[in-house]
Amino acid sequence: MTLASRYRPRRLLRTLHRDVGYLLFALTSIYAVSGVAVNHMRDWNPNYIVARSSVAIGPLEAADLDGMEAEVVAATGVDPGEVTGRHRPSPDAFVLYLAEGGEVRVDVATGAGEMERLRPRPLLFASNLLHLNRLRGSWTLVADAFALLLLFLAVSGLFMLKGRTGLSGRGKWLVALGAAVPIVYLVFHHRGQ
Repeated sequence: MTLASRYRPRRLLRTLHRDVGYLLFALTSIYAVSGVAVNHMRDWNPNYIVARSSVAIGPLEAADLDGMEAEVVAATGVDPGEVTGRHRPSPDAFVLYLAEGGEVRVDVATGAGEMERLRPRPLLFASNLLHLNRLRGSWTLVADAFALLLLFLAVSGLFMLKGRTGLSGRGKWLVALGAAVPIVYLVFHHRGQ
């Protein structure tokens, strides 16, 4: 193999496309799984496992918020350090807010209610944190570089092959079909509004 043949544009493009693909494998997998998860947020909570349980602590004796909080904490065994707030939305109800978005809701007169605790979903919580760029800061640079490298993969993929399997052959029809999907969707979506 001569030096000139080693650095032909199409050969170099294939090499770069392959190596960038290897480099982005992990991030692409994380973003793909997270993307499917957050696309269905109306159906489930992709970040947390929600555990609900009934509580029956008896009528609350205290009339003030501090006293009610102390009674609910003592009766449910909640760690006082986990309490992030409290609220009395009506004369009949008391709510104790817990870390990670959990809460204890009780009926003041009966002490019956429900405790809700949230636990991060293994792997998905972290994946969604990265995908939705909740980390901000330097992760934004990583996410931007990832997006630009994905764009490189898309464009370089167009020119890797030539002939009837390349862009001038069946490739142009596949590119047109791929472009038609979002265009048709947006046209029909706007007609419906």
